[in-house]
Amino acid sequence: MTVLFRYLFREFLRAAAVCLLGFLVLFLLIDFVDQAEKLFRYRATFREIGWYYLARVPGMFVMVSPVGTLLAVLVTVSLRVRNNELTAMFSGGVSLARACLPILLGCAIISALSLASSEVLAPAGNRISREVERLRVRPGKVAAQFSGNRYWMRGEGGILSAQVVDAPSGRLRGFQYIEVDRELRPLRRVEAREARILPDGGWELRNGWERRLGDAPGVESFDVRTYRLPETVDGFLEGETAPEEMTYAQLSRYAAEVRRRGYEAGRYETDLQAKISYPLLNVLISMLAIPFALRAPRSGGVWRSIGMGILMGFACYVVLSASLSLGRKEILPPLLAAWLPGLLFTGTGAVLLRGAGR
Repeated sequence: MTVLFRYLFREFLRAAAVCLLGFLVLFLLIDFVDQAEKLFRYRATFREIGWYYLARVPGMFVMVSPVGTLLAVLVTVSLRVRNNELTAMFSGGVSLARACLPILLGCAIISALSLASSEVLAPAGNRISREVERLRVRPGKVAAQFSGNRYWMRGEGGILSAQVVDAPSGRLRGFQYIEVDRELRPLRRVEAREARILPDGGWELRNGWERRLGDAPGVESFDVRTYRLPETVDGFLEGETAPEEMTYAQLSRYAAEVRRRGYEAGRYETDLQAKISYPLLNVLISMLAIPFALRAPRSGGVWRSIGMGILMGFACYVVLSASLSLGRKEILPPLLAAWLPGLLFTGTGAVLLRGAGR
């Protein structure tokens, strides 16, 4: 490892540490301002608040790492351009690819840390933070629990279960309701392929059947039927296990089970692909940042690079969000939806980098 390689690598790591830490602190402060009134209203202790935000750090690191890496690349390369260091390197026979190699290696290390955090630390941390929020921000509300590839909730008059919780539409798929008496003996079992709450509070069930137990047993099927249950769908929506709380293997099994049962699984399969593609954006997005930094004028300094980084980060986030939304709605294949933004960033950066190297 040459002196030049170590120097560029060290300067990038310094910039990356400052940028990532800055974004983490900024996002934590914004979240605290948003949640503080609710936390203190229910008398959450400082220890509980500390655990809540400590548990959120791994997930927030995964979320902000591409923008922080993008900004670090812009600052590192822009400062080298402004101080004529890259000009001196090129005059000494150092190629553009060799000069960029230490920065790309640093991006790869951040990408590996983000991937490890997404798979190991973030799922457990997100579950802990949501549990603290459920107990201290919205105490007293019953939330469904995820177990055995299904969501379960104990209601006032029985046990409710669902295979798939579609939060955007407020619908449940693979719905089951087991009515029990005070001694937990089953009285009635209702199953339906789809369930939703009506404006008047009733449950509309579609394509299902009802089995009555006890003294007058019987089974009756139906296409559409309305039931009056004391429970609402809110418990399922609040208890929905987000993909951020699952490991890759858990989400893969759940998506396969949803697809096997005949339900739409595009949302989960897109999030599954994003668990790999999103951390790798730390490397792919650097291919876009380097040529922009090389083309930057020598005036403006670090603040111009910061402004450019924030603007580029916002644009990349819009592209990524739009692509993932199309995948979750099954307009684009999940694999394409998750990897298309990275391919666009890399392709655009490669074209610009080729022009900058001439």
